[in-house]
Amino acid sequence: MSDSVQQQLQKYLDEHDHAMDFVQLQGYLFALVCAPQPIEPEQWLVDVLGEQAAKSDESVLFALMNAQQQVSDQVYSEGFNLRKVVQLRQPWQHNFANDAPILLWSQGFAIGVSYYIEPLLTAQAVDDDSREMLLQAVTVLSLLSEQQAFCAQAAQSGQSEQQFAEVLFDMMADFSLGFAELIELVAVQSGLFDDEQEWDG
Repeated sequence: MSDSVQQQLQKYLDEHDHAMDFVQLQGYLFALVCAPQPIEPEQWLVDVLGEQAAKSDESVLFALMNAQQQVSDQVYSEGFNLRKVVQLRQPWQHNFANDAPILLWSQGFAIGVSYYIEPLLTAQAVDDDSREMLLQAVTVLSLLSEQQAFCAQAAQSGQSEQQFAEVLFDMMADFSLGFAELIELVAVQSGLFDDEQEWDG
């Protein structure tokens, strides 16, 4: 995506109250491009643009398709590097401000992954190790989307919130790098889709 297209998209999203923030969009698209089957734009444009989805002109749709392709390239060609997308703020509390990049990215991821995670986690054919790894990955990648859940996990870990935030961010970077491969592994085990990657259930 060119800088000018990205800037135009950011400006459009900022100007519409019910649209996602650009960083939130990045987390959302990351989850979508890792999905075990394609999720059609008609499904996700409403999530991104809200009530403006039906009124958006072609330039906005073009920019969103470019953004999706950019994230797809990062995941499948370049090797996804979360640290190039967001940074952890110091001290830890600043990551729960409304404009905190890691909060927004995690919120977007949580929305996007909800399209397909439940069937994968509940599929009987998935082995316990793979199911546990997937659950851990989704928990880690979405935990910074909600402060109460984060604080509860920090207390359970026995670490301070600051220490836990730093460890968690490192884990997020690791899990995001291998998330698409993990989804593919679990999806194949689940038997929920065929060779053409269409859901059977």
